[in-house]
Amino acid sequence: MKFPSKTVFTIALLALTTFAQAAQRPKVALVLSGGGARGIAHIGVLKVLQEAKVPVDCIVGTSMGAIVGGAAATGMSPQKMEQEVLAADWDYMFGDKPKRQDMPYFRKRDDQKDYFDFTLTLKDFWPVAPRNLVGVHYITQFFRLLTGGIEAEQFDQLPIPYRAIGADIENGKTVVMSHGDLPLVMRASMSVSGVFPPVPYENYLVVDGGIVKNMGIDEGRKLCGDVVIAVNVSSPNTQRQKLESLFAVSEQTINIAVQKDMQAQIATLTPQDVLITPDMAKLSATDFKEAKQFIAAGEKAAQASLSKLQRYALSDNDYQAWQQQVEARKPIQRNISKVQVTGTRWVSPQVLSSLLAVKTDEPLQQQALHHSIDKVYARGDFERIAYQLFPQENGSLLRIIPTEKDGRDFARLGLKLNTDFANNSSFGLVAGLRRSWLNQLGAEWQAQGELGETRSLYTELYQPTVLNGEFFVAPWLSIKDEPRDIVQDHETIGTNRVRHTGGGIDIGSVLGKWGEVRLFVSEQNVKWTSSLPTINPLLGESYQQTGYGLNAVFDQLDNPRFPRKGNWARLQYFSAEQGMGSDKDYQRLMLDWRRAFTWDDYTFFATGRGGSALGTQLPYAEQFQLGGALNLSAYRRGELLGNSFAFTRLLGYKQIKEMPAALGGGVYIGALAEAGAISMDDNWSSSLFDKVHYSLGAVLAADTRLGPFYLTVAQGNKQRKAANLTLGISY
Repeated sequence: MKFPSKTVFTIALLALTTFAQAAQRPKVALVLSGGGARGIAHIGVLKVLQEAKVPVDCIVGTSMGAIVGGAAATGMSPQKMEQEVLAADWDYMFGDKPKRQDMPYFRKRDDQKDYFDFTLTLKDFWPVAPRNLVGVHYITQFFRLLTGGIEAEQFDQLPIPYRAIGADIENGKTVVMSHGDLPLVMRASMSVSGVFPPVPYENYLVVDGGIVKNMGIDEGRKLCGDVVIAVNVSSPNTQRQKLESLFAVSEQTINIAVQKDMQAQIATLTPQDVLITPDMAKLSATDFKEAKQFIAAGEKAAQASLSKLQRYALSDNDYQAWQQQVEARKPIQRNISKVQVTGTRWVSPQVLSSLLAVKTDEPLQQQALHHSIDKVYARGDFERIAYQLFPQENGSLLRIIPTEKDGRDFARLGLKLNTDFANNSSFGLVAGLRRSWLNQLGAEWQAQGELGETRSLYTELYQPTVLNGEFFVAPWLSIKDEPRDIVQDHETIGTNRVRHTGGGIDIGSVLGKWGEVRLFVSEQNVKWTSSLPTINPLLGESYQQTGYGLNAVFDQLDNPRFPRKGNWARLQYFSAEQGMGSDKDYQRLMLDWRRAFTWDDYTFFATGRGGSALGTQLPYAEQFQLGGALNLSAYRRGELLGNSFAFTRLLGYKQIKEMPAALGGGVYIGALAEAGAISMDDNWSSSLFDKVHYSLGAVLAADTRLGPFYLTVAQGNKQRKAANLTLGISY
């Protein structure tokens, strides 16, 4: 296209005028200090700079300042940054545990067992010590969201030139990071030693830069700064009377070193520079949930310095031109031309690619990619999953970078205890071992055992049959010897022992995060013996049990122990067939349903359960039971037996205290209402409800690292009373 000579002259004149104006004004370097959560105040400062039309020509950040500064350097507006930070779930990001409702069901199936609230990673069957206290997967994903997946090999190529400051953990040198994977560099600058893992950068191993240079004023001058706007959000030294704990003293020791360097940097400021120090005396470096207050403090402090800031403000037109220049420097988003998964030790790259299902020949859909990555991360095989974009001639290369856990073997331990304060107490030690990725389809072997009142051993080979794991086969073997109490007149007078020994094979389908369905055939030898032959007409019984069945589970509870929302349901059906070699013919059907919902501070956990022999007679060892803690709590364990039953429970509770994180979650108080009916009739009928048993009670509970703890006191009909102290899942 050809322009008239007059038009060309006008455009050239405007360009020269803009260049002259830019040359006349001083370049402004924005230097943002570290300070943990207090660094969120930087967003408030950015908002005021924008309102005052003060341009920023380069940014230098340390720790949390590197996070906010990195996002601003990509051209993200303070308003968008504020929106993302206020919406962030910090407990979720720093906890680094997938939301339970998003986990694939095969990783939730053991949640109904009484394991402790942690899993040991094993390498060659030996425990591996954790590398850090806080995971980094979700926080890095958040940083990628803040940077928008921008491609820039050199940080001078960003819309606003940028530097992040870190420290080399090997020799304590200051590391000024000027290139690389931007979100990873941001994380490196805030990787508090011992809390987050160090990040490799060139030949350095980088941790939080605050320990060497918490405010890089000198780096801001080197990068572009005729003038420096410095924002100090560091924590002040703690007063003597508050130095009462080892943690407080350790924190103070580090803070003294940080403040010494900071004051040296601040001393280099000139009258032309601006120092902004938000007042956040009552807020600490860990108060991430107080983001709104931090941002307000940053705004207030910047507004107090407005007279100094306005010296560098531009006119409306000039500020708009500066904004357009920043916008023009944003890289053009190109189509994904190729997806590459970096090498893994045992996890199949083919399975990863199948699960991620990234589309090529279209721009990166960041939210969709994060959703797919988080779904894979929830499988439990990885420490983190990162990605990078690399420019190529025909588009962008998307490189997926999974970091596997240090071992592919995982162990869990647990304990369960119960006493009714009368004549019935029990305990059990439980353990589980899982070895993953036995082949390229992701086969797993697991073994689970229990010692104590119940003695059991179960082993299974779980073999997916397709890349995405949707279908599987699972042969298994088990032996289980468990008690059945003999109760007369509300007193436990003895115990029968029931033993199942055998195996089977399941064919099933995983319904994503929702649940699974299994069809199975099994053959087991069943034997039970009585401890009171003078009372029971049978001294015992032994028979072969062969048949087929169905197990279907739906699981969307947010917490298996003390849920606040969600649903859970299970359907179990088994048919013992003499035509298949069984000594007995019978059918057994049971449906179990649970729902949790929260209103204000109160949570209600409702349960409905029912079972039927479908017109047959169940052997003694297969009969349904009611009685015991949270299972008709005013009755003794196993006090009621039958061929058909119905049961319902409503448990309402409220958290009254938060335990230290090392001990567990909350302490709860609640109320309990239960009703149940059971009959020896071989099918459901209205007569089942002719005799309804009920129980009302109070509950004191705690979500401990060792498992859920319950103290229940209940009153039922026929003067039934019981108290139970339980460690473990009772429902």
